Amino acid sequence: MSASARRIVEHVIAREGEGPYAVAVTDDGAVWCTLVHAGAVVRFDPATGAVARLDLEPVGAGRAHPEPHEHPRHEHPAAGAQPSQLAVADESSVWVTDTTGNRVLLLGVDASGTPVVKLEVAVPTPDAQPFGIAAMHDGTVWFTELGQDALGRIDILGQVTEFPAGTHEGFVSMIAASGDSLWFTANQTGAIGYIRGGDAAVQLFPIPTPHAGPVGITVGDDGAAWFCEIHAGAIGRVDRAGRFTEHPLPWSESKPHAICRDGQVEGGLWATLWGSNQLAHIALDGEISVLDLPGGQSEPHGLAVAADGTVWVAMESGALCSIHAAAPAA
Repeated sequence: MSASARRIVEHVIAREGEGPYAVAVTDDGAVWCTLVHAGAVVRFDPATGAVARLDLEPVGAGRAHPEPHEHPRHEHPAAGAQPSQLAVADESSVWVTDTTGNRVLLLGVDASGTPVVKLEVAVPTPDAQPFGIAAMHDGTVWFTELGQDALGRIDILGQVTEFPAGTHEGFVSMIAASGDSLWFTANQTGAIGYIRGGDAAVQLFPIPTPHAGPVGITVGDDGAAWFCEIHAGAIGRVDRAGRFTEHPLPWSESKPHAICRDGQVEGGLWATLWGSNQLAHIALDGEISVLDLPGGQSEPHGLAVAADGTVWVAMESGALCSIHAAAPAA
């Protein structure tokens, strides 16, 4: 598997400046995407090309925050909804963090296929700024709190419990689940957090490269956590014992942002490189190949892989890109 021999299709889903950000693909084939600057979430149907949009109602005033990569062009409103990260809940529903709204929402569809809010869960701590999110197999949901150096857990009754992440001004960002275990990135601390079982103590593993700025994280088919070092221009790997391997990208300023498993039998991962407008594929042995994305400086952010292997990437320019394996030559 590599990034070569790929067909790319752009699907416009938003207006300029609305900021497509996170992506999730549900089992019904729908592609969900947050519009972080517009306070909205889009559901895209690849079969019909239909775009259904849900504008979230604002909840009071929220404090603006920088994104984990501190991109200077990103200026957030001081009030209103700011849907950030997504996690698949079931075959047709997703969880989304509303960072300035200080809440977590469960979104689904009504009988007509229109996105609707099914459940709203307020975060108890004021200005917690929920951001990263991961759904567990037992029905619970975990999220990070950018503003409080904490993690939150929503149980099956919708009750929230908050736990310290063990950092100080660590900017706890993305989170990933594997079985009963959790991994998260502490962007400013330069560490990876690990929780073995939902009620176990947090272990923090400092990344060998100083000021690496970890952001996106996922769990690979090898059981290790793979993450993006946005300031170091590398993809990192850490196992449960805290042993690190770091794989430099071809260009040190490529700014890797989000990462996910590629869904292939041999294993591997995809990562977005918003600094170089590329998509990178990383094999489990560390081999890296890159694919140029359309638009010059379209700034790819979140990504997800569908069941058929299609890679979906959110582009700051206002589009979703679908990346398909090229058909074999006749």
